[in-house]
Amino acid sequence: MIGLDLRITFNDGTEHTVPITYGVAIAWEDEHPGQPMNGMLSPPRFKQILNLAYQACRKANITVKMWPHFIDTVKDVEFIPKDSPGQQETTQT
Repeated sequence: MIGLDLRITFNDGTEHTVPITYGVAIAWEDEHPGQPMNGMLSPPRFKQILNLAYQACRKANITVKMWPHFIDTVKDVEFIPKDSPGQQETTQT
């Protein structure tokens, strides 16, 4: 997961692209002890994916609602490889 970005689209139309850093991964592991990160994708475990997005936003200093209220604010989460053409660092629209 390290080396990927998350593109998080919120219900209000804002979008943020944030990196999955070691700090994000460790914060996620603290919330999901003993569970491998790659296990959240197959089958999709939506609560874990949204918790990863929540941790990534917080580590990127993006103001979001507290967990679990954050869940209701998210429209979509996409995993983006960092070497994608046109990929930028943390962005806001």
